[in-house]
Amino acid sequence: MTQVLLISTYEQGHQPLSIAAPAAALKAAGHQIRAIDLAVESVQSEVLIAQASDADLIAISTPMHTAARLGTRIARTLTGMSDKIAFYGLAANSLRDSGLGAAISGDTDLQLVAMANGESPSTVPLFDRESRLIPDRSILPSIDQYARYRDASGVSHLSGYVESTRGCAHRCTHCPLTPIYAGRLRLNGAETVLADIDQQVVVGAEHITFGDPDFLNAPDQAMHLLRESAGNHPGLTFDATIKVEHLIEHQQLLPEMAELGVSFIVSAFESVDDQLLEVLDKGHTAADLDTALQLTDHAGIAIRPTWLPFTPWTSAQDYLDLLKFVETRHLVDLTPPVQLGLRLLAPANSPLVEPMRDMGSLVDYDIDGLTWQWRHKNPRMDDLQSQIASIAERSGTFADIKAVACETLGVNPWPNVEALHVHRPGLTEDWFC
Repeated sequence: MTQVLLISTYEQGHQPLSIAAPAAALKAAGHQIRAIDLAVESVQSEVLIAQASDADLIAISTPMHTAARLGTRIARTLTGMSDKIAFYGLAANSLRDSGLGAAISGDTDLQLVAMANGESPSTVPLFDRESRLIPDRSILPSIDQYARYRDASGVSHLSGYVESTRGCAHRCTHCPLTPIYAGRLRLNGAETVLADIDQQVVVGAEHITFGDPDFLNAPDQAMHLLRESAGNHPGLTFDATIKVEHLIEHQQLLPEMAELGVSFIVSAFESVDDQLLEVLDKGHTAADLDTALQLTDHAGIAIRPTWLPFTPWTSAQDYLDLLKFVETRHLVDLTPPVQLGLRLLAPANSPLVEPMRDMGSLVDYDIDGLTWQWRHKNPRMDDLQSQIASIAERSGTFADIKAVACETLGVNPWPNVEALHVHRPGLTEDWFC
């Protein structure tokens, strides 16, 4: 029996499925599990070091870029333990040559079991078709310590989190899934997902986030899960992430989704510039954004767009057009300021590295930041991004961002668009990668 310590640093405000899922697989294989979620648990360094010293395998979850950076800090505190540390998840590949531990990606649950069984870690992403076990959430802090759901009235509710699939059928060039899954999609099994929802409702969840990269990658399973969950738990509400392309393709499903309790949808709008959308291989155009807004509004589902405002391809006019779009479509209340200051991340294996090199934007690789540094051909754009990131950090407003953008880019501000401030459903923690 192997002693395994599972560590999560950040999972976008959710109770970490990246701990609960492998914990179930490891326990089923007969291993002893301890878990720490540093996003909500305060653990002194000496306590963490003591627990890590007692473990035979220290597995640090790195599902996204922020978690990977935090994970490296943890690993550096565990001096002399790199031989038993393993980073796992989408962002683990960025740490493969870090010297801080092994790195595994793809479908990692069974890879962790194999490592606990004494096998060597894989040096390439591995994928399996095994049925998933019901995640073991008993080893995690209670869900009342995580982000909550606020309904249209502003009332907070305990929120749970599941994933019905892993991987993605699409290959958006800026997405961390693309270098790993390359268009692969795996179903986690409807009965397993439904059982996971059940166990979270039992402990108080009144809302469930479907955290799939795209909930409608598998539309038949998605609707089955919604119908069963709504039938089993009347009044339960849901949110999901869905591509613009799929909102349009499967528009006939949206009214039923609303009836079944889907109150809001996160959708990666990214840009209002068709050239950039093509570079990112998003599968939609700028004109499609209005169609998506109309379809979700007609269905009675709030939509929360996410944006990628700063890239080497983004012109000054593109950025101003994005701000105008947000304002004229009454999306200001749905757009956290941090979204308007995001800068393209380019990990080592990103498909965008070579295009940026070809256009002369690439600078060098930031080992600590786990991303390629790049500069815009217009220095004012880099300056603007820095200013807007600072505004977001100090909880500035859209009006602050608009004013700084117009001043920095040398244009006259357009007239403000008056809009009623209406609360729309959402989570209490903003999305971030």
